[in-house]
Order: sequence, then C-alpha cells, then structure tokens
Amino acid sequence: MSLKASEIQALLDEPACTHNTKEKSGCAKPKPGATAGGCSFDGAQIALLPIADVAHIVHGPIACAGSSWDNRGTRSSGVTLYKIGMTTDLSETDVVMGRGEKRLFHAIKQAIDSYSPKAVFIYNTCVTALIGDDVGAVCKAATERWGTPVVPVDAAGFYGTKNLGNRLAGEAMFKHVIGTAEPVPVVPRADGLPTYDVNLIGEYNIAGEFWHVAPLFDELGLRILCTLSGDSRFP
Repeated sequence: MSLKASEIQALLDEPACTHNTKEKSGCAKPKPGATAGGCSFDGAQIALLPIADVAHIVHGPIACAGSSWDNRGTRSSGVTLYKIGMTTDLSETDVVMGRGEKRLFHAIKQAIDSYSPKAVFIYNTCVTALIGDDVGAVCKAATERWGTPVVPVDAAGFYGTKNLGNRLAGEAMFKHVIGTAEPVPVVPRADGLPTYDVNLIGEYNIAGEFWHVAPLFDELGLRILCTLSGDSRFP
C-alpha cells in the first residue's frame, strides 16, 4: 500500500495556490550538512497521537515506538488511551518468514479486545513498507471483522522529512476520517447572537495550553467542532 512517487510529490507542492509562483516545495530535502530532524513516520505519529481515545499501533520493530507518546507532551481532558504504546514488535524472523501482516492482524485484535478503542490507527514504518506488507488490506479486513474503524497511516520513514510526515498524517485523516460523522446541532445562545463553527488545525494542546484559550472562542461565539489533534476524540 506504499504511496506512489506522484502522490508524495503532490503533497510536497506547497502551497498549491494559483497565486504562489515562488516556493513550491514545502518539505524540501535537507542539503548536505543540514540537520534533517525526524523522519516521515515520526512526523505522522506525533501529529495524530494526541487523539486520545484511539489505539495507536506502530507496525514495525519496537525501536520505532520507543517512548513516542511523550514527544509532544500533549494533555487530555479525559481518556488517556493514547499514552499506551503499542507495536507489532517485528523481529528479523518475522520479516524473513513473512509474518508481518499476520502479526498486525492479531495486534489489532488484542488492542480492540483489551481497550475497546473508538478506532485503531496503524502506522507503517520503513521495514514493513520495504517488505511490502499490505497494511491497507489488513486494516480493511480488521474493520470488517470487528466493526471498529482501523485507519492506515502510510508514513514510512524513508518517504522524507518530519514535515512530510505531518502532511501524510493529514492525508490519512482526509481519506479515512474527515466527513464520516456529523456534528451535533448548534444550541442557541442565551443572548441571541449567532454561533459560528470552526475547526482548529495544528493545535496539539501542549502542556494543556489550549484549555486557557478555548473559553475565549466561546465568548466570541465560535463553537470549536474539532481540534486536529490536541485533546481530540474520534468521531
């Protein structure tokens, strides 16, 4: 299920606006001697980990999942399932014997049986992308088997930089999550003023900072439908 080169290139076209005639590469490759930072997998994972009621499973060697949930220091006002690190922990034997997809299927089952998450996010890594595991097919089969949405996040580390990983995370949300549920009806304000809906993208509630800002939106008559992804919940 690895992304095609053309699909990756489309994500690199930033911003894809008619008025932009200068910079067209939002995630340019680092030049020799420059600091590369994290990989695409790292960027995708830290962008989506703040979704608190989701089971986040890293499909690959255990090193890819080491202490990853605390990278952002994001806070949750309720459920803290996102803090439980989950991985298929592939070994060399699993890779050689082609057991990656089977281990992933069983990992999804274990996560659903143990925690009853609202959804399961599967993060592809370099190893599983290189050996050709069809993560998308496994996610589809698991969704049909247990009725819990299983979302593939195809962001293998060798695809590019951490910034590209942020985009790949957004692409996964756009393809598999956004638009799958309708918001609750607006409750009329006591003062009779209109209420407008907004979505916040790129708000991660680091150290709980967003909780100090949210009341200001209420005073302005702005109802926050969703934050992507700080202290957010699966629809």
